Amino acid sequence: MQDSERVKNYDEEAIRLRRELHQIPEEGFDLAKTQAYLINYLVDLGYQPEKVCETGLILYIKGQCDDDAIAFRADMDALCILEEADHDYVSCHPGWMHACGHDGHMTMNLLLAKYLADFPDQRKRSVLLIFQPGEEGPGGAKPMIEAGIFEKYPVKAIFGYHLFPFIEEGMLATKAGPMMAQNSEFFITVRGISGHAAQPQRSMDAIVASASLITCLQSIVSRNTNPMESVVISIGLLNGGTRVNVVADEVKLGGTIRSFSNKSHEKLHRRIEEVVKGVELTHGCNIELKFIEMYPPVINNERLYEIYKELIPRENRVPFRKVMLSEDFSYFQSAVPGLYIGLGTGNEKKGYNKNLHTSDFNFDETVLLKGMEASLKLINYSKNY
Repeated sequence: MQDSERVKNYDEEAIRLRRELHQIPEEGFDLAKTQAYLINYLVDLGYQPEKVCETGLILYIKGQCDDDAIAFRADMDALCILEEADHDYVSCHPGWMHACGHDGHMTMNLLLAKYLADFPDQRKRSVLLIFQPGEEGPGGAKPMIEAGIFEKYPVKAIFGYHLFPFIEEGMLATKAGPMMAQNSEFFITVRGISGHAAQPQRSMDAIVASASLITCLQSIVSRNTNPMESVVISIGLLNGGTRVNVVADEVKLGGTIRSFSNKSHEKLHRRIEEVVKGVELTHGCNIELKFIEMYPPVINNERLYEIYKELIPRENRVPFRKVMLSEDFSYFQSAVPGLYIGLGTGNEKKGYNKNLHTSDFNFDETVLLKGMEASLKLINYSKNY
């Protein structure tokens, strides 16, 4: 029996695993229940998973070829979102939800482990399964690499999946080169002098300075970058003021910048610093600027992309247009050649067209079998990686 035929028999297991994981969403590195669930499942299959970075997990499954191993990464953490759904597997942790498909990503790795336990003759090469904490922040990929997982288990390539509702249900999508953006966060505090709103000349208005700052920041992309460059500056936080008749002495704002190259990213950093200094000088306020570097761009290995095209039939894949979303899978790609693959969940008739990071995101678990099948093709690839 072919792998594709056998995979179909895992549909009920896919549903059960994903829905049980969906009910126990947890934050960042605080993943005790999730980790325990994964360990119990893998131990029941006869494996000995290893804890990494406290709540992360890896499992090395030895195959027929031990010097050409590949890895599959699944992220574990959830989001601070109150789930709005009436199905019978809603989050048991109010205010937290698997709204980015990480429950599905973990399920695909578990299904892969079960398949290789059920059919050990299909272990053509060794496989490292990585369950990573903290993808949504502060980032768990880098600490796992620093913990030495690739020194202990050298792998030739790493693959990761992400569920995307903007891709047709069941279709795979990726591309060579830049796929997802590099991102940084910035936080700004504008400090002025408070006073009565009826006597503004005796104060230094932090709100007016902030308004000028926001306008100038939003003009950087439209007026200081090449229109052919893909860059974004978005401001998502703004807090200031206490009363309508009091001139505010402090305003806090924050945002994100996205790009696909270090050169573009450095330019955005530099221009934001210059704008801040200009507004500070113009309005007489003191402005504090802080950058937090998040994740590098996801840049797919070209050879792995060619292997992917060779293994995945044309009718099962669609092109992927690069997006400004970001992912710390990029850190794994800096250590090992990697390919990040989108798996479509979009189906408007079923109502599975809600965006990631929304309170009603959902999907049909049978799409996970498509990812599982693709992983088996990668494991059984007849040439060396």
